[in-house]
Amino acid sequence: MEIKNNRLVGVPFRATPNVGGLIKPIYIVMHFDAASNSTSAVNWMSDPKSKVSAHIHISRDGVVTQLVPFNVKAWHAGKSTWKGLNNLNDHSIGIELQNTGSQEYTTQQINAAIEVCKAIKSSYQIREIVGHNDIAPGRKSDPGKQFPWSKFKAL
Repeated sequence: MEIKNNRLVGVPFRATPNVGGLIKPIYIVMHFDAASNSTSAVNWMSDPKSKVSAHIHISRDGVVTQLVPFNVKAWHAGKSTWKGLNNLNDHSIGIELQNTGSQEYTTQQINAAIEVCKAIKSSYQIREIVGHNDIAPGRKSDPGKQFPWSKFKAL
């Protein structure tokens, strides 16, 4: 995968109105969408009433959809803190994986997420990949205990 002009090349882009100003991302935050299907998740993040978004959504079959350019703030982290920084939306790229929270992640989904993370790391000064549960402990549990952290921490 390749990034040009803050977007993944060859990946569908579905713009969401749920964005803020410009950012210089230094973290990637992994999430699960808690949705039963990828269409409803992408539709929800594209709806101005939801007031939520992420930069990337990855379906269970590995289909990647981008909703926000990587240099623009997405609304994925909420109230959050990590290593002295508050409001991680200002400092991170959010990746949503289709998962109800109790499912195993699919091989296609994890392989796509690894490729997306590698592309992001090659284009931005990413320090670390963290979970939503890391930056909002007690408030969030995603990406969940099924998430294969060993495959991502190595990145």
